[in-house]
Amino acid sequence: MPARIIHALVAVALLAAVPAAADEMADQIRKVQAKVAPATVIVSFYIEREDGARAGAHVLGTVVGKDNLVMFSSAAIPSEFALSQFHDFKVKVTDGLDVNAYEAEYLGKDNQAQAAFVRVTDPKTPALPVLVFNEKAKVRVGDPLVSVANLGEPDGFARLLQPVRVVARIDQPVTTYLCTKGLGAPGSPVVTLDGKVVGIVGLVRLNQATNARPKWSVAQVLWPVERFIERLRNPPKGGKSVKQAWVGVHTLTPVTKDLAEYFKLGEGRGVVVGHVIEGSPADKAGLKSEDIILSVDGTAVSGTEGQLVENFINTIRQRDVGEKLTFEVWREGKTRQVAVTLAPAPKGPGEAERYAIEPFGMTVRELVASDRMARELPQDETGVVVLFLKPAGWAADGGLRMGDIIKKVQDRPTPDLKTFRKIFDDEVAQKPKEVVLFVLRGKKDTQLVRIEPRWDADK
Repeated sequence: MPARIIHALVAVALLAAVPAAADEMADQIRKVQAKVAPATVIVSFYIEREDGARAGAHVLGTVVGKDNLVMFSSAAIPSEFALSQFHDFKVKVTDGLDVNAYEAEYLGKDNQAQAAFVRVTDPKTPALPVLVFNEKAKVRVGDPLVSVANLGEPDGFARLLQPVRVVARIDQPVTTYLCTKGLGAPGSPVVTLDGKVVGIVGLVRLNQATNARPKWSVAQVLWPVERFIERLRNPPKGGKSVKQAWVGVHTLTPVTKDLAEYFKLGEGRGVVVGHVIEGSPADKAGLKSEDIILSVDGTAVSGTEGQLVENFINTIRQRDVGEKLTFEVWREGKTRQVAVTLAPAPKGPGEAERYAIEPFGMTVRELVASDRMARELPQDETGVVVLFLKPAGWAADGGLRMGDIIKKVQDRPTPDLKTFRKIFDDEVAQKPKEVVLFVLRGKKDTQLVRIEPRWDADK
């Protein structure tokens, strides 16, 4: 029986024993509340969607540094949205039923650490109590903990303290702890009964089925201090996302027991490289499709079959951009050492430049590496991606679809966003009867889209 399942069964037995000294536990929870609640705040902002609609957000944050530095869950800042779509950051401090809102600056986020940051900039803001995270505190299966959540604005964002117990430890791809239900808001602090702040509420993907037919779900976990402590010491700046290290291999598959036997790897495991992205660190280092990566800097790629790929990916993401790694690679019956220098991950959709064309009811953006990978397009594929279409707008009525890659405007190639803007604006300035677009739809389907502008109707 796997060790972590045994841990979980032990924890279930522990949960059956209700503490005899209930009053003593209540007193401990009140002490935790007195320590934690003053250092928690509400971070509010809104996201302006492509159609102009606004979606407001109120998330629990924790004051973690001098000058009123506040940390909250990076999940609250979805990566598919551009930084320019986030507005009006405020930190709301509660005092009984009173809620005081102060202007704040968004500093950025680190998805690997699951942490985002704002700093209060309003000069009228008092110095807020700082919550110190304990790096040395140990967490064990069966330990009682307290997590924090909050009610909504009508109730003054009142804090909720929720007793939980650790029911399992998960070591792959990183060490986290499963607790009983009700952990609280993602990013909020988790505290021991003696007041040690041991982490935050994090989110992980768990496969609750089989390797062959996985059933993934998102679970709340205790995300220990070690996962985000470096970001506390060195928060991001300028609203940027912290760049993760990238090696440039795609469609990885695990080395199963059968594959290990076939290739005579013995007990060795690893990941099989499906595709090496042209120009990537892996490509420059000489990695090839069908190579098997056995270890990274002498540490074997290990775990169950269902964990191997995520474990390898996490190993890379935990490293620094510019770091040099040595992969042990099996190729054509032999092992060899391959030196790889990690690069920053390519620009994602949320970082891509955009261009909104109001009369046509459309927004386009840069084509980025993840678009090419998702659609299995060559790395030299060019064009701009249709990001948004207004219902019943000129472009939508002409048959354009979201996700189309515009290759040409009026038979003039548009390899990038800058060129597209110039050509499209030049053509539209002449108010033609129709604007003809050549688009790539899906992986190989080339379409001709004819848009008929309603110039007179607009008047």
